[in-house]
Amino acid sequence: MSGLLYAIGETSRITGLSVKALRLYQEKGLLEPSCVDPSSGYRYYTERDITVAHTLRALRDLRLSLEEIRGVLVELNQGASLAEQLAQVRARLAEEAASAQRSVLALDTLLRHQSQAEAYLRAPPPILERGLPSARVAMHRARGRYSDASVVFPRLLAACGPSIAGAPFCLLHEAEYREDDADISWCVPLAPGATPEGIHVEEVPEVQAATLVHSGPPDSVGPSWARLFAHLHAKERAPATPLRETYLRVETQQGQSWLTELALPWTGKQT
Repeated sequence: MSGLLYAIGETSRITGLSVKALRLYQEKGLLEPSCVDPSSGYRYYTERDITVAHTLRALRDLRLSLEEIRGVLVELNQGASLAEQLAQVRARLAEEAASAQRSVLALDTLLRHQSQAEAYLRAPPPILERGLPSARVAMHRARGRYSDASVVFPRLLAACGPSIAGAPFCLLHEAEYREDDADISWCVPLAPGATPEGIHVEEVPEVQAATLVHSGPPDSVGPSWARLFAHLHAKERAPATPLRETYLRVETQQGQSWLTELALPWTGKQT
């Protein structure tokens, strides 16, 4: 074999990989020495082997698993460029970082909800039974996510302008929670006689409902809905749809929290 050959100790010094690591990578089929003395078993590495070893160490320092390193090395052997492979690794690491950040935010939300739940148990808001009067509203009904309110309401509010006559609310046409295809009507109450151009207008009928005012962001309303359902069940009343969430106050930069009136209608005695 032509060219320089480096003993395993020399290769270790050159690459910054321990002898133990070099033997492991040989065992795993990631870095085979180009020459092994049949009588002594000594391993010898070429300059090309050392180039692969440098790449392997760089990938290891990126915290790639051995299988991920194997995949990159296979692609390189098939003619792919190192820059190409590193770009793919970078994209994956960026997504993992974003996922980790989402997990941190979710944990923050859970911790915040824990403190809110403790405060809620100490002083839960009162439940009121009352009639919700009929209302003439600008309405957009569609299937989608609950968070779509951040897009739909600004459009409705802008279209209604000075004709707005009350706090916006959502009608939830199914009792169950749905991730992606919830049947929702986003509603903005209108002044008498108002007919905003290009907007569907509908009359929402009067209903009797159990209501309470929930303090906290929209994704924390579960315990309040539980109280309303329990209240109707205790009175042997059958909960009805649509449920209603009226947004009395949204979170502000001044630190004021959301206030949402939840309303659960009923139809009479449970069967």
